Amino acid sequence: MAADRAVDRRTAMLGGAALALAGCTRAAPSRASTVPAPLTPADFSLVIDGLDHAEGVASAPDGRLFLSNSGGAIGVLAPGQPLRQVGAPLAANGVAVDAQGRVIVANMGLLKQQPGPLQRITLETGRVETLVSELEGRQLVASNGPATARDGSIYCTHSSWGPVANIGTTTPAGFIYMVRPDGSAAIVARDLRGVNGLCLDRDERHVYASLTAEGRIRRWRRNADGTLADPQDFGPQLGTVVPDQTVKAILALPPLEKAALGYCDGIAFDMADNLWITLPFSNRLVALTPQGRQIDILHDPAGEKIAMPTNLCWGGPDRRTLYVVSRGKGMIVQARTTIAGAPLANWPTG
Repeated sequence: MAADRAVDRRTAMLGGAALALAGCTRAAPSRASTVPAPLTPADFSLVIDGLDHAEGVASAPDGRLFLSNSGGAIGVLAPGQPLRQVGAPLAANGVAVDAQGRVIVANMGLLKQQPGPLQRITLETGRVETLVSELEGRQLVASNGPATARDGSIYCTHSSWGPVANIGTTTPAGFIYMVRPDGSAAIVARDLRGVNGLCLDRDERHVYASLTAEGRIRRWRRNADGTLADPQDFGPQLGTVVPDQTVKAILALPPLEKAALGYCDGIAFDMADNLWITLPFSNRLVALTPQGRQIDILHDPAGEKIAMPTNLCWGGPDRRTLYVVSRGKGMIVQARTTIAGAPLANWPTG
């Protein structure tokens, strides 16, 4: 996933993960048309700036964006309209949308010494529900990355019990929990080091997670009841990681060493089953092909447009507009990609 922007959530919790959204489990068609084309900072344009604690972003088919910030439980940005805040702010972090169009918000309470529940927001009424506030008798404090399935299941990562600034934590205290369609919740994967971003592949057979402290992606097979099994590391380590490396130590690194860091954060798939990943501390976006080969998409050494990228999603009528949260700049930027993003639970399939 704390007081100032340098040592706050992303800067803190998610050890600077970076680059999200791309490939998964299927065999890709022709390599020429399914390998993501690289991007440059100049390809990105501003969507919105002036955001405090920008972190998560999700999209809707009607053009709206849902973004986490300190101004409300969720911010709603409709085309041509100013940002509208819905609900009282807590510690909004990752964002997803369910098949009914309700927004799912994970709260990283550790950053504000507050609880970290999972919430669901009905935008039409402004109702904010708490879906999960504790598990196995312990209050949640670090809900981080949610993901939704079309069958009504919700998954969410819980990164750590603290300290939040230990990006390279060697303590495997993170876990993934599931909210079933009937509202009951349970932990479905345990003993994870700094688990962060989360997504499902296109056919929803697997759940993928970024393990920030390990600098790698792991996936699980979904059972018929939604529980997870058969964990497998997917692709290579994404760059350099150092055991128990802190935010302070990371920020003190020279530029070339920062650029090599593999701490990962947000993830998402495109239509060619490439998994896109944000690497916050190195200002990079990368992707893993369906075969697990790492592709470099973008590096913005100066942080001109992509500064501490935390999360990303696709939107627009053809789902070829990529939105990236540039947390270090307090803004969201957009670029066009050659491959469309995979449709999530709130989008029509195909």
